[in-house]
Amino acid sequence: MRPYILSSLAVLLAALVSFSAVAGITSLHHTMTVHLDPQQRILEVSDTLHVKGSGEAVFHLAPSLVITSLKKNGQTIAYNRQRETLHVPLGREGEHAITLQYKGLLARLPMGMEGLSNTPLMASEKGSYLSAGSAWHPYVEGIAASYRLTLIVPETQKAIVPGQLIEESSADGLYRVVFESEVPTLGIVLIAGPFVVNERRHNNIMLRTYFSPKLGDLSDAYLDSTMHYIDHFDKLIGDYPFSSFNIVSGPLPVGLGFAGMTYMGERVLQLPFIRFTSLGHEVLHNWWGNGIQIDYKNGNWAEGLTTYMADYAFAAKRDGNNAKRMRIEWLRDYAALPPRRDQAVRSFISRRHDAAQIIGYNKAAFIFHMLSRKVGEQNFKLGIQRFWDQHKFHMASWEDIQKSMEDTSGLDLRPFFKQWIDRSGAPRLIMSNVLLEAGKVSFTLSQPELPYSLNVPIKLITTEGEEMFQASIDGRASQIDLPLSAPPLSISVDPGFDVFRRLDATEASPILRDTTLDANSVVVFVGSNKAMQKTAKQLAARMMDRPPRFEESSQLSGHNGPMLVIGTTLEVAQFLHQRGFPATPKALQGRGTARVWAARRQSGGETSLPLLVVEANDPQALQDLLRPLPHYGRRGYLVFNATKAIDDGVWPARGGPLSVTFE
Repeated sequence: MRPYILSSLAVLLAALVSFSAVAGITSLHHTMTVHLDPQQRILEVSDTLHVKGSGEAVFHLAPSLVITSLKKNGQTIAYNRQRETLHVPLGREGEHAITLQYKGLLARLPMGMEGLSNTPLMASEKGSYLSAGSAWHPYVEGIAASYRLTLIVPETQKAIVPGQLIEESSADGLYRVVFESEVPTLGIVLIAGPFVVNERRHNNIMLRTYFSPKLGDLSDAYLDSTMHYIDHFDKLIGDYPFSSFNIVSGPLPVGLGFAGMTYMGERVLQLPFIRFTSLGHEVLHNWWGNGIQIDYKNGNWAEGLTTYMADYAFAAKRDGNNAKRMRIEWLRDYAALPPRRDQAVRSFISRRHDAAQIIGYNKAAFIFHMLSRKVGEQNFKLGIQRFWDQHKFHMASWEDIQKSMEDTSGLDLRPFFKQWIDRSGAPRLIMSNVLLEAGKVSFTLSQPELPYSLNVPIKLITTEGEEMFQASIDGRASQIDLPLSAPPLSISVDPGFDVFRRLDATEASPILRDTTLDANSVVVFVGSNKAMQKTAKQLAARMMDRPPRFEESSQLSGHNGPMLVIGTTLEVAQFLHQRGFPATPKALQGRGTARVWAARRQSGGETSLPLLVVEANDPQALQDLLRPLPHYGRRGYLVFNATKAIDDGVWPARGGPLSVTFE
């Protein structure tokens, strides 16, 4: 199962904030008092902005917030406001104090996953969320600001922003807390809720959980795991960069990361694997993305590096086979990506859909795996530490990572980074002309598309044992000669899937993403139950990476693209049989309340097209799939009993073209 993807504050802001600072403004500091009434959904703010600069300052403030007072250096002045933009004359160069008072009514808490992007200002007694990119406070594009924030909420609530906790108290029915920023930021996220706070001090770091009362029994385990992750990354990279780490729960079923803080939905926190996967990812973002900020003009390197050093590394530590399994999953995801949706790694800014995740998380993490193999594990570790020492609390790019690795390894890595970061696509390898000669085995390794410079592992098994070789290739066709000390049994090219490459069709078993990633896919509901049809449309909208295109079963003649079929068990079976499509695999028939499986169907006897089938025993069984099913895109089949997946997996691959067994 794919866990909920957690993204850093910097990633969240990337699409909302321009890259270039406004001329004339050189620094910004907020001294702010925030009154938030979650029950009435009222926000009232008094903010004194200490601005260095001259000319006209252009601030951004959400249009729903009403300004009740604006003064410069204590004097009321004229200003111009056009929806979100607020133009304030500063005058001559110097330090200016702009005091704003404003208020507004916030939106209700949404029900769906899309709430944070569609409703960035929301309040409720169950939880309030004011996103960093929502302009709930004034900001200047491209200018990172420092701040001192006083938050005041009813005493039944707690409120938090990223930063160092200065003081907190409860009196007269109100909870009051003060935070100061530790690093300048492009935007401030504010979270409030009916939290029970549990605290632990680890060395000089304050660890806290802000959990809803029903999650109280999870707090100690999360704090234990956080201590473990901080200690691990301290030794691997360098000292933890902030004064605290806070884990905040909320009613929205998402996960987000910020400097010294992560926000996770209550359902997410209760998933048993989150503490061993996503939590470590979010702790590491305090080094990558928050401790060192991302130079978005030159691409987002932080998600790939974090995925490699957290998700991948911890999976490998739990089981040695997990690392290879994860690399295969990344390659399989890439195989499902339509070519028109491919992009260079440098183009990745943030994860807005699965296609971006495949490039910015998976492929980028795979590149770090190849980089570690190229420079050596020890040089890679030293390069990471050098990168941290030289760039912490500053902005860094892919070029800075390249230089740190060159300095520690002594290698010229320009060709490596150029081909993997700046080019879209991936190499495809073909093995041919395998010959046995006296004392050696030879073959041709070809790259039919634009060739890459690659170090390809080769495994040779003889009657005396196993030998590993590395072949350096950089052209369309390379002759490989391997010495033989004993009769050969088999030879395999890239047997551990250590090279990011296009899998052959025989290596890439069908998975759900073959259909859900493709914009040419059509969705067909098979049946007559109107309520079930409505559920099918909701399910398709959640599963597909693009808005789904629905077709009537009677209009499908000649459709030459992927297809998602949804319906009752009996009606789906009839539909598949009538069109000569693959039937439900015997291993799945009759099991659970619903079955989901991927296959390939023939079209015109030439093309193998993706087919994805969702068959449910009844309307309720289909309804039960709405929440869990969209998170299983890497699977080839699933069996559900109500909302629980009781079996899932990937169909066995038939074997690849990069291996030969000798008789």
